[in-house]
Amino acid sequence: MKMYRFLFFILILSSSLFYSFTITASTAIDKPVYRLNINECVEMALRNNEDIKAAGFDIYTYIARKIEATKRYIPVMEYKYRIAPVPRDLNNPAESFLDGDISVLNSIKITAGIPITTFGRLEFSKQLADIGIDAGRLKKKQKADEIVLDIYKLYHGILLARELKVLATKGLNAVDEKIGELEKEENTDQLQILKLKAIFYEVEKRMDEANMKEIIALAMLKVRMGIEDDVNFDLKDRYLKREYYKAKSFDKLLEKSKETRPEFKLLLHQVAAKEKQIILEKKEYFPKLIMGGFFEYGYSPGIIGDETDSDYTNPFNFLKAGGGFELSSQLDFRKIKSRVELAKAEHLKAISDKRSKYRLLEIDLKNAHLEYLQRQKLLDRAEKEKRSARQIVFLTKSNLDIGLGDKKDYLEALQSYLLIQATVFENMYKYNLAIATLRHKLGTLTQAYELHSY
Repeated sequence: MKMYRFLFFILILSSSLFYSFTITASTAIDKPVYRLNINECVEMALRNNEDIKAAGFDIYTYIARKIEATKRYIPVMEYKYRIAPVPRDLNNPAESFLDGDISVLNSIKITAGIPITTFGRLEFSKQLADIGIDAGRLKKKQKADEIVLDIYKLYHGILLARELKVLATKGLNAVDEKIGELEKEENTDQLQILKLKAIFYEVEKRMDEANMKEIIALAMLKVRMGIEDDVNFDLKDRYLKREYYKAKSFDKLLEKSKETRPEFKLLLHQVAAKEKQIILEKKEYFPKLIMGGFFEYGYSPGIIGDETDSDYTNPFNFLKAGGGFELSSQLDFRKIKSRVELAKAEHLKAISDKRSKYRLLEIDLKNAHLEYLQRQKLLDRAEKEKRSARQIVFLTKSNLDIGLGDKKDYLEALQSYLLIQATVFENMYKYNLAIATLRHKLGTLTQAYELHSY
């Protein structure tokens, strides 16, 4: 029965190792194998992953807004050029125009204004843009954390699959050996032989499925890393190893998470932005002070009639210029008050959203912490069982070698050891994943790596 339990255990694990991906993988047998460890995979993903790059493009939007918000003391220019037919005889303009006695007016006007003060509008717009830039960086880090966590799942999942395939191969060899022994017996139990063969064929089928899923997982890992399909890539690690991580108390983890996790910081940024938006809307009650000037020139050849020598009253030939200060404002009290009240409502909503999501993020961290502690205990327990099972195998093998033991006892002990070893690998995978998940909830998963802001 232990043999059956072991083989069915391998069947279940091999059928649920990875996610279901619909990606076609291509292998390059003749090309050299490009091997990377987990840290190198993460570094490559942070450089090349398209989703991480796309998450950083939002930063440019806020950089553009900041450029616009820093236009103080930089002139704003406007120019206008006009060309139009005009009557030549100003004493009889209508008759001259209808008779075709016309000239051509060419005029150009250039105005320039420099904002002296906007009573804080530009400063608060700049602060809002800075908050947006920082939020864009946090969103990019958030996306990077998600991609890196996925890489951890895929990398360790592939290693788990390979370890279980080795154990499954040993189990198949034991089944094949058992079938051979039963077929040699005088009173052959055909029913037991058929059951063993059915298990043998089913395990072979599941191993083929595991091989296919491993290929797909490698292809997905390439996508996450941003490398092409034709690159013959493989993992540098040969065996699934236990990660070592000592977590602090939950209170300290929560304090650390609030300092480093992007989700916490983004909620704070959201409240700060809405608060500054209220102040910015109130600034609409204040005017704008602009210093500026203008230059305008017009020329129309051949004009006759009652012309004045003043450039400021001559409609067709003139040269004008001027400068000064302008204090202006558009006071729509109802509209401004409405926008202020709307900004206040959004600010209160952001505060409520922050309080609610803070609680959810704390529970999310608590769940990851408890999962880590549970997986640590289960792995420690499984490793103790593995050591005990190894001792049993050693004792039964020693007794068999000196002629005091039974081969059946040795085979059962070996099968039990393989089953426990498979349990150790499963718990080791889940423990390593629990560590990565906890670090993701802390916001420290990519802390040791270089992540370009934009």
